[in-house]
Amino acid sequence: MATYVVGDIQGCFQSLKALLTACQFRAGIDHVICAGDLVARGPDSLSVLQWVLDHQDTATAVLGNHDLHFLSVASGLKPSKPKDRTDVILESADLDAIVHWYRHCPLTIDMPDLNALIVHAGIWPGWDRHQWLDAVELVHTRLQSEAWVDHLQSMYGDTPAHPKDATNADERARFVINASTRMRFVEPFDFQLELTHKEAPTDAPAGLVAWMDAPNRVPVDRRIVFGHWATLNGARRTSEVYALDTGCVYGGPLSALRLDDHALIQVPCADVD
Repeated sequence: MATYVVGDIQGCFQSLKALLTACQFRAGIDHVICAGDLVARGPDSLSVLQWVLDHQDTATAVLGNHDLHFLSVASGLKPSKPKDRTDVILESADLDAIVHWYRHCPLTIDMPDLNALIVHAGIWPGWDRHQWLDAVELVHTRLQSEAWVDHLQSMYGDTPAHPKDATNADERARFVINASTRMRFVEPFDFQLELTHKEAPTDAPAGLVAWMDAPNRVPVDRRIVFGHWATLNGARRTSEVYALDTGCVYGGPLSALRLDDHALIQVPCADVD
């Protein structure tokens, strides 16, 4: 059995099929974990989600910012955006099953046997692994509760930028969601989130650093495997962090990391409108 982590798919279903073929993926035997943002912007988000639903015995995912926003759209909290191209999902007979599946996806998957933490954007540099896993459990519980729509409504906003400023459960959950699905840059030393800049770390604005470069970042004792940062373009691949968003939805390759031997598998974008 092999375990693969796939970077941001964002509705690029033909690329996903090509990547699974390149991996020689064996449904029911191998395991694929999507590193968030399965939907939005690409041409066929519905087929991506239908494939995952059809392979729940062998496919899992962590939540990304586009996935959470889709839940808000599907629940009526937010209007759909034409550029996200997700209306076809909203009109699908599979919508209820998709929403149920998404609500049970975690923000982070810990795989101690393969020395990996899978998350969409990153791990906040001020917490160790145990603190992080405890923090994300609040969001998992809220998404699976009867009040999940109300909890989703409270996730929008850029504050608090630091957990010490979170005064209630809504604010704690918002911080964790922002850190795990939106984070790129933080302020050095106190690690406050800065959520507006999207450029590459080499072009970091003054006074900011990429979260993985934060001085005195607390060790998590796992390799962090993440997506989200297309301008990073897979440039960070070390024993501590492994970036997998290579911008397939923008014409770049789609990438997978085989956790068993750290092999990188890539295919050219196959989704051309």
